[in-house]
Amino acid sequence: MLALVAAVSCGVYFFERNSQRNLFEGLLLRKAEATAKVYVRKHERLEPTDAILLLTQQNQYEAIYNEGNKLVYASRPNPELLITPRFLQRARAAGRVHLSQERAQGVALFYQDGRERFVVVVTAEDKFGQEALLRLRNNLFITNILGLALVVALANLFAGHALRPVQRLSREIQALSSRTLDQRLSTGNGRDELARLSAQFNALLARLADTVAQNRNFVWHASHELRTPLANLLGTLDISRAYDERPQELRATLTSATEEVRRLISLTNDLLLLAELSQEKPAHDLLLEPVLLTEPLLDAVQAVQRRYPATTIELHLPEAVEDCQARAHAELLTLALINLLDNACKYSPPGSPVLVSLAASPGGCTYTVRDTGVGIGPDALPHIFEPMYRAEAVRARFSGNGVGLSLVQRVAELHGGGITAKSVVGEGTEFKLWL
Repeated sequence: MLALVAAVSCGVYFFERNSQRNLFEGLLLRKAEATAKVYVRKHERLEPTDAILLLTQQNQYEAIYNEGNKLVYASRPNPELLITPRFLQRARAAGRVHLSQERAQGVALFYQDGRERFVVVVTAEDKFGQEALLRLRNNLFITNILGLALVVALANLFAGHALRPVQRLSREIQALSSRTLDQRLSTGNGRDELARLSAQFNALLARLADTVAQNRNFVWHASHELRTPLANLLGTLDISRAYDERPQELRATLTSATEEVRRLISLTNDLLLLAELSQEKPAHDLLLEPVLLTEPLLDAVQAVQRRYPATTIELHLPEAVEDCQARAHAELLTLALINLLDNACKYSPPGSPVLVSLAASPGGCTYTVRDTGVGIGPDALPHIFEPMYRAEAVRARFSGNGVGLSLVQRVAELHGGGITAKSVVGEGTEFKLWL
């Protein structure tokens, strides 16, 4: 801002100086023309009285040079002004030439009228113009100094006022910690850029708070799920060491310990896989290949059917199976379908069928898994995809670790799809996984 004001002031000064110089040079040119006309009218001679009448400017000097470059008239001696034949020749060629002599300005005019040919040189000091330029320069300097002081004062005033909300926002951000993620930043008037920044920061805080809460729940549930089988395993082995003396009792103890170890291994593998897939892993990091989507489904149905031979799994495939193709990771997709079918069979009553289907949809293909089991309560339904979450109503009745649906959701996201669930308590649950 200050540089712009200084540049404008310099522009004004130089423009005024050039204008003043052009005006004065025009005046000198008219003086030269008047001198030439008087000289011709007086038959190539000028009297002292004529010189006095022609001298109207400060330190004015007039001289006339004939065609032989000889000085034929000078209003006064001026040894400082050096007029060379080359300069006179240039004046004759150009018609007029401007010159400068220290503080004086001048003009050389080639005049011809019939047989009269000579060069008139007129120089003078523009005293009034120089004084006007000096006053203008001083005024601009004073104006710039006052403007600078005013700008600095206003800048401090408005900067302090403008930065006050920023400083307040900075203090509020510094006061935040992992224990105060429920707090929100003030949004001021709700209309300016800071308000929008605060609103975006509050949205980020909300997401962080949800993530922290999910991580805490995950740690709590994971520690519970790990602690229980470890405690059972330790207790079983301690009792066996103290009391089991017969082979049958020892075999039963080892069988129970083996089951607990298998449960721990399964939980550990699920947690490791979930941790690997939960790292901000984009889909292009997966090895995706063209897959006929019926193949992962058939593999999953066979695997789950062996686990639950008493449960009927009704499979519905599209008539044109070649229409259901996609770039996918076949093993992960099979794992996701196994988890969905395993839950459906586990929570369904004996003799109740599980329905699974594949159908082409406008945006791709959709797997549907439906059971007629115990269903999911409305309070638990929004949380079923959270890692390690298990509803209290089924925690004591059914085994599990609460990781399966989280894995299914992550696999669907890595394939650019998603999963939804609908459920009615006592009537069953339906999952839709689309790619």
